Amino acid sequence: MTVTLYYHTGWDQCQMHGCPKGEASWRDIPFQDVAGKSGWKQLHIEADGAEFVVCDMAKQSWDNPPDWYGKPNYSISEAGSYSLRGGHLKRLRRERVLVVTDLDHTLVGHERDPENQHLEEFRNVWLGEFSLNGSALAYSTGRNRDMALEVAAERGLPRPDLLICGVGTEVYAVPSHLPTFCWWEAAESFMEMVPEWRDRMLSGFVRQAAEEILASQFPKFEIRGTPENDPYRIPTAYEMDENFQSAMDGLRAALGSNYQVISSGHGEWKLIDVCSSKAGKLKAMQFAMETLGFGAQQTLACGDSGNDELMYRCNGARAVMVANALPELVEALTAAARPARTELQKGTVFETSHGSTVLFASRDVAGGIVEALHEFFPN
Repeated sequence: MTVTLYYHTGWDQCQMHGCPKGEASWRDIPFQDVAGKSGWKQLHIEADGAEFVVCDMAKQSWDNPPDWYGKPNYSISEAGSYSLRGGHLKRLRRERVLVVTDLDHTLVGHERDPENQHLEEFRNVWLGEFSLNGSALAYSTGRNRDMALEVAAERGLPRPDLLICGVGTEVYAVPSHLPTFCWWEAAESFMEMVPEWRDRMLSGFVRQAAEEILASQFPKFEIRGTPENDPYRIPTAYEMDENFQSAMDGLRAALGSNYQVISSGHGEWKLIDVCSSKAGKLKAMQFAMETLGFGAQQTLACGDSGNDELMYRCNGARAVMVANALPELVEALTAAARPARTELQKGTVFETSHGSTVLFASRDVAGGIVEALHEFFPN
């Protein structure tokens, strides 16, 4: 029987000072670096448990359990793989998962999570139970890269494996040598757009031609953004009126099959993105699955608004709609629910006509993602 312990630390070298189960005395066991996991160390013990603390090699600095742990020493009661970070000792889940999550009002709660309590819960679960078992994380946001990195720094988001920006028009690889937690977002020079994805975005998408159609035939769509900040999409905004749906239909017809028009938002203004028909959050999520080596049933899509709706169309995938989802997403998934129903209940799981399985979470923002991880990947 073996215990594997991963330890997150800023120490260059450190050791467990502990007593493996079945032994009579305490001894020192050094940690080793984990390849590709900056900040993490690991060790293996041939035992089915241990009582321990952690210290530097000179035994000048100690990591003892915090008061809320309730015991003077950390304790592992059975064999398995565990992680220790910031006083949180957790057992790793066995199932790998690719989490593809929107940022604003899904992972990042803003006014719905002003103290980051839901986000901190997700961080602890993700870093402690999933990030070391072969799982992967992708952020899929309507923000451009600079704005996505800005909110990542502001909220202390864990390092993703892929950063998907501009409603699925930009896909950046995030190097694994960057820190798992904090400061990774400052290394933007290391984040290159995936060449294969860039080639797809340029195929059939002619920005100038699309802008001319918008300006000459559809002036109600207010063009925002610049080619420098949004190279593979045209962000626009539409002030809502009774002609909105006919304007959307007309724009799609005028642009043709090489383009798609994505709507999001609720209230007086709708955010409308014009991009390649090969873009969008669904196609970017499928690219992430292919690139990172995950099947549909190993993938969890997370969202709250209309531009996330495409991700719920992935046949075989798991998904969560957070409790604070906008009416546009709730209405779309209500229409897609099978068997048919007039209303979706929070805290329930349902199938869709697209072949996906969706949890309508009972919890807001990142709390809903944690709820979905427990629902779909409990082991």
